[in-house]
Amino acid sequence: MKIINNHLFLIIAIFLSIFALIPLIHPGFFPIHDDEQIGRLFELNQALRQGQFPVRIDQNLGFGYGYLLFNYYPPFIYYFAEIFKLLGFSFINSIKLMIISGFFLSSLFMYLFGRELFGKIGGLLASVFYIYVPYRAVDLYVRGALPELFSFAFIPAIFWFYLRLSRTLEFRYLLLASLFNFLLIITHNLIALMFIPFALIFLIYLLLKSKKRKIFINQVLLSFFLAFLLSAFFAIPALLENKHTMVSLLTKELASYSHHFVYLRQFIDSPWGYGGSIYGLKDGLSFEAGKLHILGVIISLALVLYSYLAKKKGEILIFLFIFLFGLSIFLQSFYSKPIWDNVFVLSYIQFPWRFLLFSAFFSSILTASIVYFLKNNKLIKILTVFLIIGVLILNINFFKPRIYLDTFNDSNYISQDILRWETSKMAFEYVPKGIAIKKSDIGNTIVDIEKNEIAKKSFEVVSGKMQIMVKKDFANLKEFKINIEEKGEFRINSFAYPGWEVFVDNRPINYNSNNKLKLISFRLNSGNHTIMAIFKDTQVRKISNLLSFIGVILFIGFFSLYILKPAYLKKFNLTK
Repeated sequence: MKIINNHLFLIIAIFLSIFALIPLIHPGFFPIHDDEQIGRLFELNQALRQGQFPVRIDQNLGFGYGYLLFNYYPPFIYYFAEIFKLLGFSFINSIKLMIISGFFLSSLFMYLFGRELFGKIGGLLASVFYIYVPYRAVDLYVRGALPELFSFAFIPAIFWFYLRLSRTLEFRYLLLASLFNFLLIITHNLIALMFIPFALIFLIYLLLKSKKRKIFINQVLLSFFLAFLLSAFFAIPALLENKHTMVSLLTKELASYSHHFVYLRQFIDSPWGYGGSIYGLKDGLSFEAGKLHILGVIISLALVLYSYLAKKKGEILIFLFIFLFGLSIFLQSFYSKPIWDNVFVLSYIQFPWRFLLFSAFFSSILTASIVYFLKNNKLIKILTVFLIIGVLILNINFFKPRIYLDTFNDSNYISQDILRWETSKMAFEYVPKGIAIKKSDIGNTIVDIEKNEIAKKSFEVVSGKMQIMVKKDFANLKEFKINIEEKGEFRINSFAYPGWEVFVDNRPINYNSNNKLKLISFRLNSGNHTIMAIFKDTQVRKISNLLSFIGVILFIGFFSLYILKPAYLKKFNLTK
């Protein structure tokens, strides 16, 4: 009972988040824009079973030609969902449980951050507003942008860890900050990129407030270094090897940021819908920041200004959060276009309205700050109840899908035909550069492939007369026994990504990919041959894996020092 009383407001916050998740209890699933999520989990599961780790290439996406998805696309939520799959849940329910976990973690960490600043009631208010922001519903029930949805949990967590680190200089918060920075990078590297300016401004504030700046600087730099090392296995190849794909071409077309700025009026009132984002005001999905959220920001601004004018003293941190909220809004508006035009890396973000995640974070914490200025406990409780009921009434109806697919089960998402055609058509930005392309009916670049051209087996005899026995057909390993009566050309139905090596009778050979779909192709002479194709790590991937291995060793080492020999950390100004 004592535990319940001590954590009553946290329990209430997590309980209230359940209402946003009720549609997940429904059998089956529901349509979302990124409808490939369950298929991606299946592919990661299969790759793990075949011995890949870390998983980089999958078998069925990319039209069945071996898609290097997890070399470029952040993998964490699929590893997380894989835990539930290993426990015996279906692929659909594993995805649902991952979503539920992300909501509960969001509620938990926003409560902890709000409580640290504004007490338990402030934590409750911040948590509930953070859960019931409209954009979270867009991410889940409209877009199905599940990595971005899970990223909601890491933003308040990282802010809280650094706030606690600045106040206590306890080494455990350094380790937690580095761990959660790492998790954010491998959950959504674009959100991690967008997070940088907000985090740096906050850290500069904490540094200026710190009484032991040297220790705090050392701790922050070490947390960054550890996060970089831990995430290197993914982040470095994703950055350096995407030049081998057509991803940069797609960012210049309908997914170009220039088509997706938000009009200021849309933050206040934007019709709800389950469609897409287009240029202008007729978007099919909502960009509303939340009416009560905006009201909370306005009230917070009024109160902090009143406090400053009345007492010649204001809470700088609240001013800072107001500025950061304004920055997040500005970066989504047309007024920020010169910045987007001149900072090349921003083009990969594609949609300026992704910054709504940060608007949600800062508007929620600012709404919670209202209780900081009130001295009457009864008024605080009444206002908190009013605000929570209000945000539930206004926003709860956003948290539902357009329709339910009651009869859908795993087979509707993971069958080979669906993965190799329907799912592959949804996202193909990481196919090899140079593949045959064409314009779609709406003017976007797509792969020039018809359904009858998807991979039906792991090989193709282009010319000659050959008898083939398939010995192994994994995503990263192909082995064939071939009896060749008439020499000719043999094709392995795998995209020729950097890293593929082919061996004929244990001798490496050169191959070409001078064909429509950039597939591995080579000529064979008559006779009996053993063919093996192995997908190996490039030098970039090898170095990146090594850096992550070093990061794991260092993390374990620092953790061990913290537990067993904390005095050693003091010698290097890493703790008080």
